[in-house]
Amino acid sequence: MTFKIRRVVTGHNGDGLAIVKTDEIITPEQRLPGYFASTVWCSSEFPVNNDEEVAVGPKSVGKAGRVLFRIGEMRADQPESHAMHRTSTLDYAVILSGECEMKLDSGQIVKRLKAGDVIIQRGTNHAWVPVGPDACRFLFVLIEAEPARVGDRILHEFLDNFNGQIHPMKPT
Repeated sequence: MTFKIRRVVTGHNGDGLAIVKTDEIITPEQRLPGYFASTVWCSSEFPVNNDEEVAVGPKSVGKAGRVLFRIGEMRADQPESHAMHRTSTLDYAVILSGECEMKLDSGQIVKRLKAGDVIIQRGTNHAWVPVGPDACRFLFVLIEAEPARVGDRILHEFLDNFNGQIHPMKPT
C-alpha cells in the first residue's frame, strides 16, 4: 500500500506578499503492520505560529500546545494495525475512503463509518477496524489536551499491541 500526498505550503516574502514556500510530495511511513501514515504538518505550539518556516517533526517537539495533521491508511487484513489505544489529544477524524468500525473499551462498536463521516475522539480508549475489501483512509487532526479524567483517576496514553502487553505511546 502506497499513497503520496502533495503538500503545498504558503508563507510570505520580505514584502509581506503571499508566496509558495514549498511544493513537494510526501510519502507515508509504516507506523504499525498494515498502517501507513504521513504527518502532513505539526506545529510546535498553540496558538499556532504562522511564522514557522517548516513543518515541525512530531518527534522533535515537546507535546505542550502541539497540533498535528496526519493522513493515514490501514487495511482490514492486518489486525496488528487495529490496536486499542488512547492519546491525550482532542482528535478530529474524517473517513476519506473505505469503511471502518470504531471499537471502544466499553464494548461499544460504532458500525460502518464511511467516507465523509466524522469522529470527535476525546481521549477515549479506541481501535479503528477497517471493514470490507478496500483500505480505509483517514484524515486526522490531533490537538494536545490534558489527559482524560474519571473522578480523581487520570486515563494515561497507551497502545495495546494485541499480545496482551500495554506500552507507553510512541510520540504521535
